[in-house]
Amino acid sequence: MAHAPGNNNNMVDILEHCRISPPSDLCTTTKILPLTFFDIFWLNWPSLSRVYFYDFPCSATEFTQKIVPNLKKSLASTLQHYYPFCGNLIIPTSLSTNTSPAIRYSDGDSVSVTVAELRSVVSEGFKYLSGNEAVEVDELMCLVPELPQGRGDENEKVSPVLSIQVTLFADQGFSIGFRNSHVVADGKSLYNFIRTWAVINAKQLSRDWDYENLDSLPVYDRSVIGDPKGMASIFLREILRQQDSQTDAKAPSDVHKDDMVQATLVMDHLQIQGLKNLVSTQVPHASTFVVVCAYVWACMAKMRAAEGQEVEVDEHFVFAVDARARLDPPIAANYFGNAILPCWSTLKTIELAGEQGFRIAVKKIREGLDEKMKNEEGVLKGYDTIFDQIKAAKGQPKFGVAGSPKFDYYSTDFGWGKPKKYKVVSEKFSLTGSRDSEGALELGFCLSKDEMDAFTTIFTEGLIK
Repeated sequence: MAHAPGNNNNMVDILEHCRISPPSDLCTTTKILPLTFFDIFWLNWPSLSRVYFYDFPCSATEFTQKIVPNLKKSLASTLQHYYPFCGNLIIPTSLSTNTSPAIRYSDGDSVSVTVAELRSVVSEGFKYLSGNEAVEVDELMCLVPELPQGRGDENEKVSPVLSIQVTLFADQGFSIGFRNSHVVADGKSLYNFIRTWAVINAKQLSRDWDYENLDSLPVYDRSVIGDPKGMASIFLREILRQQDSQTDAKAPSDVHKDDMVQATLVMDHLQIQGLKNLVSTQVPHASTFVVVCAYVWACMAKMRAAEGQEVEVDEHFVFAVDARARLDPPIAANYFGNAILPCWSTLKTIELAGEQGFRIAVKKIREGLDEKMKNEEGVLKGYDTIFDQIKAAKGQPKFGVAGSPKFDYYSTDFGWGKPKKYKVVSEKFSLTGSRDSEGALELGFCLSKDEMDAFTTIFTEGLIK
């Protein structure tokens, strides 16, 4: 029995490492899925991590002999529809090679699956790790596997894009952790994959073998993404330049510092409506997403100001917009890959930290959305210069939001009930609908312990009780 790699290798024991492939008679040919400019943008981004917790008390025997075999079998069936997840990311080492950036699937390619068990020394581990209270990020990371090591030569780099870990909390429940490259899929595509796996597994348990009626199966046609400005080449050239110079080769990821904790704060319907009421005159019909993100942004700025950080500085809030229905012409809702555009909102810390900071933030985020959505030249206007925008903001405070209230993460029922908890553990700020309260939101944060204490105080004091 091996220990898990990482900072908390005393927390879990590895029961099994295995690899899961699609059924051999269904995926026998090499498939190449070219990367679009939407995908290439994420090449230097750190891998993403998330965990689903299932409150299904079971013994080690039931876990290893029933639950895990069912998950393996249903995963194999799911991968016949989502073959890119068991393929490899192929990236040229330079522009002079003949290699084009793509996801390549060959017969026998597979997804790495780790089966683990939380060690008994962790008392009430399931309740602790799946709760809302602050938990060390490293402790959550022991539930998420590393991506397998890539390989390469002088012409290309080859890297896996997905790994999965199923972890038993003896007689308490289990978790399913995912680590993936953002290059292969945006949040919507990953959500659809996990949801499809859950549906197939649930059907398997009920012995309903009709998989033909699954909805939202992926569309892989890359020809629907037009690129008249050659953004794929522009982005790839910039990515390779960064890698060659070893500067900005990885997007910043603060959540892996030793002192980071993760906590969930919940906003109920009345609190969200209260925020909307505060801006109903200046910004009528402000969406839940806009007011919640604006409130978090203002609270973050107040925290930095209270810490004595520079306030006469620009800071940036970044969020993603699904472009599928907004491209010209629109593309299918179940298009697989990346089809999101970053929206930037910029204000000075002193503006956000002031008495009107929340209202100013709402207006700014709404203006950014309107500019992107209502531009006569389309949603892609200016996207070819996105890396110039990123360079201009280097060294300035910025953060983004992962997830969306539109994704019903808590409907991901593998046949053992909906998740007890869903957590994103690779992003500073994440957003999802509440498991138990209609109209409420769960806000996940990964901050240092001191930052979390200060932010939580500012956040809770500003809400309607």
